[in-house]
Amino acid sequence: QLGPQYSSSKLPKMDFPRFDGDNPKLWITNCDDYFDMYSVEPHRWIQVATMNCKAATARWVQSLEPRIRQGSWADFCKLVMDRFGKNQYQQLIRRLFRIRQVTTVQDYIDRFSELVDELMAYARNTDPLFYAMCFMDGLREDIRNAVHMQQPQSFDAACALALLQEELLDTAKHKETRGPDPFSAHKFTTPKPLALPDKLDTPN
Repeated sequence: QLGPQYSSSKLPKMDFPRFDGDNPKLWITNCDDYFDMYSVEPHRWIQVATMNCKAATARWVQSLEPRIRQGSWADFCKLVMDRFGKNQYQQLIRRLFRIRQVTTVQDYIDRFSELVDELMAYARNTDPLFYAMCFMDGLREDIRNAVHMQQPQSFDAACALALLQEELLDTAKHKETRGPDPFSAHKFTTPKPLALPDKLDTPN
């Protein structure tokens, strides 16, 4: 079996993830993956991570430098989440309750899924029905009502029903705007013979 040092040397060199305060949970996960991938020694983790903080996060690191340097990686991660994670989690929750369908169902699903993926980093044990209800509340009214009636128990089920309802509505609308089929609307009939007068006037 190959050792970690050998296997890591065969990996393509990737830049360490930089941190600007956005999505701290994902950044910490990426840091852990980088340390594992390149076999970085644990006592260097904080130093490497703080060297890749920028803008406001770099100033925050500088203000807490003695405390950060003396703590463990777990302590550092907790400080990062306490400083940058709580506000972002609240912002994500607010966005979840405000997001609405403005164009197609697929576009709404894509935007809603991004929020769910970010929220899952903070609360993985959230009831699937919670996301399904929030998703349905943001649907266009004519689609929302039909999906609600089916009572989906998960976000994925609600998405499938919404897409189906949109397809049905589009099909019905297309039939209305297309108008009657000219070949079926006009029947070909044999012309009736002209009626002749009862008595022809003949010249004297």
